[in-house]
Amino acid sequence: MTNPSRDASRLGAREGLYPRVLGVRFVLLPRTLRLMHGRSGRQTYRGEAKVERGSGLWSRLFARIVRLPAAYAGPIEVEVVAGPRGETWTRRFGKSRMRSRLAGRDGLVLERLGPMRFAFALEPVGEAPEAALARTVSAHTGDSITVSSAALPAAAMGAPTSYGIAGQADEDGIGNEPGLVWRLMRVRAFGLPLPAGWFARVQAREFEREGRYHFEVDAQLPGVGLLVRYRGWLDVGE
Repeated sequence: MTNPSRDASRLGAREGLYPRVLGVRFVLLPRTLRLMHGRSGRQTYRGEAKVERGSGLWSRLFARIVRLPAAYAGPIEVEVVAGPRGETWTRRFGKSRMRSRLAGRDGLVLERLGPMRFAFALEPVGEAPEAALARTVSAHTGDSITVSSAALPAAAMGAPTSYGIAGQADEDGIGNEPGLVWRLMRVRAFGLPLPAGWFARVQAREFEREGRYHFEVDAQLPGVGLLVRYRGWLDVGE
């Protein structure tokens, strides 16, 4: 017999940042995202990426302060160190390195990038994995979760088993293949809050396409234009 409370507590008790923030919704993510975000310790992933940078003076200045990667196209290496207090991500785009620290608080993911602090809400999009609606899947955190039972409290909390139509774009222009959209909620620079409207065109998502983990980030500021746009894929193994 399944136990929804036990299934949810298994996820909440895990070291993984994403199972803690998403709760039972974590098991409804595509397989490659569960693999990417369900592991603890030090992991290294490799793939391909393309980075575009803005050319304006203010864009270049902001990119230098935040330590954004230079324009690039080619192999990428991402090292993730995940523990009970959060995760450290080190992304290597050729000779450029971008490092950030992530932690969870009040249902949000907080990312520290240089002097900047970003607070994101994670929003599942696309169709829930077919397997998640029918059987037990591995959360890739050491336990198997019975998703049919885990989905019950998720629905009660307002988390549907379907998050839209995969492959189409929403009103913000963000494609919603099965995955996660990062919705920027708050920004601080040097400890001071900044107007959220400045960052309305900062978009980020991670998703599964043809069985592969993909990511896309697009950051633009009003009056400044493009800061950085990077996208690509990673081999997350089995």
